[in-house]
Amino acid sequence: MSPDQAAMTNGIGLYFFSADDGGAGGRYDTLLAAARAGDVGGLDFVWLPERHFQPFGGDHPNPSVLAAAIATATARVRIRAGSVVLPLHHPLRVAEEWAVVDNLSGGRVELSAASGWHPADFVLEPHTFEDRASVTEQRRRTVDALWRGQTVAFADPTGRVREISTFPRPVQPAVPWWITAAGNPATFEHAGVVGAGVLTGFGAFTASQLAERIQLYRRAFAANHEGRGRVSVMIHAALGDSGDEVRAAAVDPLRAYLATYTRQHEGDDPDRVARSLDFAVQRYLRSAALIGSVDEARARIKEIFAADIDEVSCLVDFGVSAQTVLDTVTHLCELRAELLPPAQGTAP
Repeated sequence: MSPDQAAMTNGIGLYFFSADDGGAGGRYDTLLAAARAGDVGGLDFVWLPERHFQPFGGDHPNPSVLAAAIATATARVRIRAGSVVLPLHHPLRVAEEWAVVDNLSGGRVELSAASGWHPADFVLEPHTFEDRASVTEQRRRTVDALWRGQTVAFADPTGRVREISTFPRPVQPAVPWWITAAGNPATFEHAGVVGAGVLTGFGAFTASQLAERIQLYRRAFAANHEGRGRVSVMIHAALGDSGDEVRAAAVDPLRAYLATYTRQHEGDDPDRVARSLDFAVQRYLRSAALIGSVDEARARIKEIFAADIDEVSCLVDFGVSAQTVLDTVTHLCELRAELLPPAQGTAP
């Protein structure tokens, strides 16, 4: 089941993906405070990623664990795995863990499935790497069946085939599904075919490339399901009264944060990486992020919605100060109240 196709209002929410800074203690305080503020302030959702064995995203090895914490700290925001890398997990565990979160949250869970890409991650399940795209879809369907209360056959160590149901039973009768699309147009099309929403990155494409992929998704969705589907784009965000001041304060944290990303690509030439990093920082500051004034963000969010994008998912914890994160959440709540009708929820 996809995110609700009947209530096609736009949405604004949060995306957390902090890098590990090597510090000890209190590393999730800002995340929890921001989630609570967004919940009270009227934002629609919170995305939680999965990342392994790298400083980039290193605070997020298992989204269900942080989702459980957010479930008990909030009352209304949708709590989304963005993403579960399904080739790294047994589907029984995915169904079990997220059913717990669904109960803790009163039925606010949504899941985005991802296939993964970094070979180092697959030390967890090496045999799934080569066929990870097909494994992702197979396991997504298995999780979906288990969530709906169906039994699924699995072999035990003796070779006996057992019909398994999972517990606890979730609150929602069916989990709302998303597909994480990093760039491959076929992934967008696949999401439309299976009736899932699409989670992608705003800064990953040119405007024309993103538009082409969204159109591909919309056509595939309409050909196989009622409605148009739902597209959520992740975008870095830091907001304040003065755009110049916000950008000046964000330069160094953004550069350090993006540097943890480039270090994932082993063997890259250091000079080429440095030039690429310089270009990326300037691109984010100028056109590929919500880093600046509230007025600038208002105009950019309107442009995003006008580009046939349903949701703006704001990555707020990219190394800026905790106060900047919380101020940004406050401003996003104000923009949400100004630009969109009161939240109706985005789940079936």
